[in-house]
Amino acid sequence: MTDDLGGAEPLLNRAQIAQIFNVSENTIDKWRAKGMPVDTEGGNGVAYGFLYSDCKAWFDETQARAASEKRAAEEFVAQQRMAFLGIDKRDQKAGLSPAQMRELAQAELVWMQAAERRGALVQVDEMVELLDLVFAEVRAGLDGQPDWLEREFALSGSDVERVVSYNDEILRAIKATISAAALSDPAELVDPLDGGLI
Repeated sequence: MTDDLGGAEPLLNRAQIAQIFNVSENTIDKWRAKGMPVDTEGGNGVAYGFLYSDCKAWFDETQARAASEKRAAEEFVAQQRMAFLGIDKRDQKAGLSPAQMRELAQAELVWMQAAERRGALVQVDEMVELLDLVFAEVRAGLDGQPDWLEREFALSGSDVERVVSYNDEILRAIKATISAAALSDPAELVDPLDGGLI
């Protein structure tokens, strides 16, 4: 066999091959035990002999195999993590490492705190409380409207019933709009028809 310079490739001892790979002789012994090729077996005063080209080919193959196994393991972990967290693979966060997810969460927290200080972000429980107050006013007004219309405009009983039905439809439309917006847990949404939770 010839080396890169065109001459015959020399047989190297443990110290020399270790020096090329920048590792200790103990590491060479471990690599030999794992399958690194040896041209001349040593022992009883005979030095081990290594051909660099064979050792380099084994090293490159071993590194490539280790990298492939690591990628496969990382992909498996990522898939299992996504399944456990219920994240869709198309989600932009799906490919992030735990450290990147932590950084993203910290950035989102800082953004939300700043938005809350500016008044651009409201806590869900505060919004539910506000909606409850608003619906109480709307409900009271709409509940009293038929009686007021009957007194002010001398509406008949059937006309009052039509007004009550119309008002109920308004409240149902408000409820549907809020449910579709999914502003909070559905269990916390106020039912505008009875003042209770939906």
